[in-house]
Amino acid sequence: MIAQTPQLVHRSAAQIARTVRGPRPIPDVAAQQPYRLPPLVDTVLPNGLRVICVRQPSTSMTELRLRIPCVPRGTEALATAEVMAATVLRGTTGRDHRETDTLLARSGATLDAVRSPMWLNLIGSAPRSGLPVLLQVLADALADARYEAAEVESAKGRLAERIKVVRSQPHVLAQEALRRHCYRDDPAVQDTPEPAALAAVTPAGVAALHRRVLTPAGSSLVLVGDLDPERTVAEVAALTAWWQGGPADREPIRVPELRPEPVRLVDRPGAVQSQIRLVAPGPARTDPSFGAMSLANLVFGGYFSSRLVTNIRETKGYAYRTDSRIEDVKDTLRLAIEADSATGYTAAALREIRAELARLVDGPLPAAEVESARRFLLGMSMISLASQATLATNLSSTLGFGLPPQWLTDFPETVRTVRPEEVESAAHRWLDPRAFTGVVVGDREALAPALAELGAVI
Repeated sequence: MIAQTPQLVHRSAAQIARTVRGPRPIPDVAAQQPYRLPPLVDTVLPNGLRVICVRQPSTSMTELRLRIPCVPRGTEALATAEVMAATVLRGTTGRDHRETDTLLARSGATLDAVRSPMWLNLIGSAPRSGLPVLLQVLADALADARYEAAEVESAKGRLAERIKVVRSQPHVLAQEALRRHCYRDDPAVQDTPEPAALAAVTPAGVAALHRRVLTPAGSSLVLVGDLDPERTVAEVAALTAWWQGGPADREPIRVPELRPEPVRLVDRPGAVQSQIRLVAPGPARTDPSFGAMSLANLVFGGYFSSRLVTNIRETKGYAYRTDSRIEDVKDTLRLAIEADSATGYTAAALREIRAELARLVDGPLPAAEVESARRFLLGMSMISLASQATLATNLSSTLGFGLPPQWLTDFPETVRTVRPEEVESAAHRWLDPRAFTGVVVGDREALAPALAELGAVI
């Protein structure tokens, strides 16, 4: 007898949510346990390179993060640094980029270079058997990157096209307008090279910047994965013994101070959507209020259940995207609020942003909101350390912030113990609506009358 296949019956979410006894019970969220860093070795080699090796054999892979200080000063240096990041792995004297790519691929390894505002980041991964190859390719690039004329010209062309496309995007136009409004033309906060400066970059200039900037002192190498920490440190020390040089051009970056100026309306004729960008000074990560402020930011607009998202996106529909965050600007932190809105709702969205800031600063903060934000932040902290790749990236970033590896575990414990009244105090200190400046980018003719009624918009 042939067994009959059971007929599938569709059940809605509402039906699944109920049983014959009533609503289906939802289990309580399990208590979040403190995170402990895996076994690691943290040392500084004789040449000044800091190396952290972490044994986390969750897979047979190893993640690599090399972070080298690279702070271009001026438009020419910025353009040269971009080209250097695009070509540092494009061949050495003994191996062109095709041979390098083939060697890495056969070993199951990858290696990329990415420039951020203050760093050149070399990011790689490899299986256990391919780690020696990955380390050798990295060492070869640091010692002997070739910067051939054809590779440099090709990189300049690719970068010019990418910058042209990027600068046509509304959110990038808004960020550029915000930078000019807050910092004028200060080169310390310029992160995108100008076309003329990019066109002037030469192979000799790129090679000279490599020799001057890519030095071990002040740099850090993080390796996380299926490895023996002590043995891996010894391998790295042997491969980089030739790499010498002290920190070059690493004076502190002095970012201009944010001032509470009126919001500026930046004209984008014919735009049917507007970008609202507001910023204010924020606390350093070492500030005692940083944990409380992180929770205050989440309550305000830092996650989907926040007040700002609930108000102007979910309830009133004034904005199709909004959030708030604490972000880095070189070696300082600032609070940033963003909202993207249809032109007809822009003034209303800005009014509600200011109202929510005032409500958070002036009103009581229910413990339930703080607890919800706390659970979210603790959960995201655990997720950010769960895999080899995320642990390596966050360890590298923590070192870049000038903090010890233990900060990754200390900060969640700080968040765990923050009291609601401390969050209220942090909000009162840092989220005063009068402390914010910024821009609204959109059609001036359509926006000006309604924004003028709000005040503090020029």
